[in-house]
Amino acid sequence: PSLSYTVGDFVTTYASSAKHGMYGSVATCFFIDTATNIYEYISTIRNMLRNNGVWINLGPVQWHRNAQLQPSTNELRDIIELAGFRVLHWEVSEKLVAYRHPDDVDSSRRPKS
Repeated sequence: PSLSYTVGDFVTTYASSAKHGMYGSVATCFFIDTATNIYEYISTIRNMLRNNGVWINLGPVQWHRNAQLQPSTNELRDIIELAGFRVLHWEVSEKLVAYRHPDDVDSSRRPKS
């Protein structure tokens, strides 16, 4: 097994056909809410995974200001399932996390469930 870390644009780096089915698992941590276009991120993760591959995600859903869409957690789950993922465990905490800036705990920035 190997672990890789790449600096650069996620979609540009991993959406290519050369990366199709290359990984058995993908772990994202404090990441998906950074997407300008969440559909691109999910599609890219799907592209990277082998059949029956596993995607593990951990982190808040506190969309960055540059996000074109800011789906609620329920909408995000629907988007993920519609992309072909089977959700085995889904847990959402009501606690906001100030991991980028103190304003991150502003409840008006949190998408509704």
